[in-house]
Amino acid sequence: MPATSAQPEGGSRYQAGRRVTLIAAGINLFLAVIKFAGGIFAHSQALIADGIDSTADLFSDMAVLYGARQGSRAPDSKHPYGHGRIETLVSVFLGVVLLATAAGISLRAAQRLLSDEPLLSPEPAALLVAVIAIGLKEWIYRYTLRVGRETRSRMLEANAWHQRTDSISSLVVLLGVGGSLLGMPYLDPVAAIGVSVLIARVGWELLWQSVAELSDTALSRERVAVIRKAIRGIEGVQDLHLLRTRQAGPDALVDVHVQVNPHISVSEGHRIAEHIRERLIADLDEVSDVLVHIDTEDDQSFERGRTLPLRADVEAQIRSTIAGLAGADRLQGVMLHYDADRIGVELHLPLALAPDAATASALAEQLRGPLRRLPHIADVAVHFVT
Repeated sequence: MPATSAQPEGGSRYQAGRRVTLIAAGINLFLAVIKFAGGIFAHSQALIADGIDSTADLFSDMAVLYGARQGSRAPDSKHPYGHGRIETLVSVFLGVVLLATAAGISLRAAQRLLSDEPLLSPEPAALLVAVIAIGLKEWIYRYTLRVGRETRSRMLEANAWHQRTDSISSLVVLLGVGGSLLGMPYLDPVAAIGVSVLIARVGWELLWQSVAELSDTALSRERVAVIRKAIRGIEGVQDLHLLRTRQAGPDALVDVHVQVNPHISVSEGHRIAEHIRERLIADLDEVSDVLVHIDTEDDQSFERGRTLPLRADVEAQIRSTIAGLAGADRLQGVMLHYDADRIGVELHLPLALAPDAATASALAEQLRGPLRRLPHIADVAVHFVT
């Protein structure tokens, strides 16, 4: 697909996503190190759990980087709709990783709570680590979310909310460690379980949304209504039906049947279709491709017109029926108009055969009479042309 001014090009989308993801990966690596070190030396299981989460974030960032790179590739013969679904697959992977991480943290914290061994109280240093983590995670959340919205990348937006959840997790750790320092050591493993619940929630939402996208779930009702209104506002469109939408990574694909005047030319119908496509791609950021089917009627009922013969058979029957009549041997062209389960016919004869109105009327009626009795023929018009 050629890029438009309303859509960031694939290369710029990838570069923006790559930059923010590499920054996030660097921050997560730093936080993982200080959380593990702080958790071990300050005796905080909640901080160690948060360190595990930061380590998972690091692998997630690498997956996001891969998804952004692959998803930005141009369409090819094997992927004519582009590679946006690769971002969706990466999002599925991220969801699974987050759920597995949450389960592991909860299990370890529960084992510690149920153990007969005395619970160690964290050291004050754990508080400092948690505060640093909250500040860094909040900053990278805002940065990643802004880039995700600018590039229309659900994967980056999901990663941004993952970063926000991490800052909330660190806040829970802060409360747990603080409570333990005040003489309630059980709050530290309880905080670890709270962190795991937050991680699981984000993982489940990410997994659910990505699976829905892979199953070709339509855009929201609000966005579909916007698309419908935009199409109806285009000159030449009489009505529309069978409007279908689906998500492919950051992009949306649209299929629609548009009803136009049945007596316009094929080229005019094609121009209307192209204008609809150009307009939707230019005006709606998420729309990357539009397939427009031009109709002369509402064809949602597939039985209508299914048995009508094609041109070769109809024209042969017309010429055979009028053979021998005046003007039949001078027939210049036959135009057919398919309308539901009937066919309208236009006969084009040379103007020289109709020197006056009376002759033209008599000749036209002579030709129309036998054709009206043919099956499927709804109406016959005779035109005398130069």
